[in-house]
Amino acid sequence: MDQQPLNDRPEAAPPSAPKPAGWTAADTWLGLALTILLVVGYTLGLAALGSGRNISLIYISTFEFILLIPIAVIFFWRKVNWVELGLRSFNRNALSLGCGLLIAVYVLVMVNNIIMVRLGLITQADVITELLGEIDAPYLFAFVTAFVAPFTEELFFRGFLFKGFREKYGWVNALMFSSIIFALFHGQIATLIPTFLLGALFSYMYQRTESVLPGMLLHFTVNGVGVLVLLVSNQMGVM
Repeated sequence: MDQQPLNDRPEAAPPSAPKPAGWTAADTWLGLALTILLVVGYTLGLAALGSGRNISLIYISTFEFILLIPIAVIFFWRKVNWVELGLRSFNRNALSLGCGLLIAVYVLVMVNNIIMVRLGLITQADVITELLGEIDAPYLFAFVTAFVAPFTEELFFRGFLFKGFREKYGWVNALMFSSIIFALFHGQIATLIPTFLLGALFSYMYQRTESVLPGMLLHFTVNGVGVLVLLVSNQMGVM
């Protein structure tokens, strides 16, 4: 059988490029700046009202939704559909990869926590346990942490920030930018490294699937299991 000359053989079709975002990197920076202003203004406004059970309940139940406001503003301005954040189906096999990478991330987090304990520093578990002991509505906090936060944070940090930065800066730089911002958003030195690693994982899953849902499911799992363990431990007086 005659073989087709090597130079004349058809090349394999390249993988399809990610669909460009309907908003620019400048829009993304603008949205981030608006988010910072809203968070600072909201926090100062509640602080001016004093402290108490009602204030705590308002803060816990509404704070995460601030992240959706800048997206709504930018998308209304640019006439972008929310589906472009990555609200689409994905290859289920990607979750197997995500779970494997999540285990690897947790190994690194455990090493980080061991080092912090040896150095006498506060760990992420210490921060959350202390918070659970201070707030008046631990179960509301658990619900927001396990379900609301993964939803709003994945839409903002991966769907909006990562995708908005990616087209101009490349996906690796976008992963770094969005993950650093994600870690800083949580506002605790003890959580910087674990949160950065998780943010990098969720961004990578978005890059692999072009969907925000895999990262959201992994985020649900991480927060849900973590809060459940801490709640049970706190109730039993273990921590």
